[in-house]
Amino acid sequence: MRLALPKGRVWENVGRLLASVGITFRFESDRDYSAPASEPGLSGKLIKARAVPQMVALGNFEAGFCGLDLVMESDYEQVVPVLDLGLNRVELVVAVARGQEGLLASPPRRPLLLATEYERLAGRWANRHGLAHITVQTWGSTEAYLPEDADVVFDCVETGRTMAANDLVVVDRIMASTTWLVANRDALCDPASGAAIRSLAARLRAVTAESTR
Repeated sequence: MRLALPKGRVWENVGRLLASVGITFRFESDRDYSAPASEPGLSGKLIKARAVPQMVALGNFEAGFCGLDLVMESDYEQVVPVLDLGLNRVELVVAVARGQEGLLASPPRRPLLLATEYERLAGRWANRHGLAHITVQTWGSTEAYLPEDADVVFDCVETGRTMAANDLVVVDRIMASTTWLVANRDALCDPASGAAIRSLAARLRAVTAESTR
């Protein structure tokens, strides 16, 4: 089984969790991306967390790890959330510049500029609220777009300190998100790979349940 492993800080937590059930990966150097695992028949590759849903959906990997927010944003039918690991908790929120808290109730006549990395989810949110809008893909540092270059931000926060430091006020809370084990739907239905995925999920579930007691 081939696992999509998220690069960066998310991998630090996922790697520790996998190690706690006896699964480690032998990366030869800091520049290595692919590595065999300590268990036969298992390997992993480090990729950006945002790429995990698409790579799993395409079947390049039988399973992988990423935030539920990324699964919801990508909206691939082939990606199945299998197990909530409870790691790397963030929250998707909507925020405006301080002093503009009434903007959503009394929007301008022009479309709102909505700064976000989550174009699909942000667009759905704006449509539900009947807001004419243009989404602005930020590719990061979303909070920096207000107030000069956007009207509203739709972003994930961990502590909220960065938004507060930029004088932004949260006006809506969309969803909480943690890191999940996700799987390719066809792989999950395959007898061999499906059994391997469910076995991994069971092992991870046991240690996450133990840690919450």
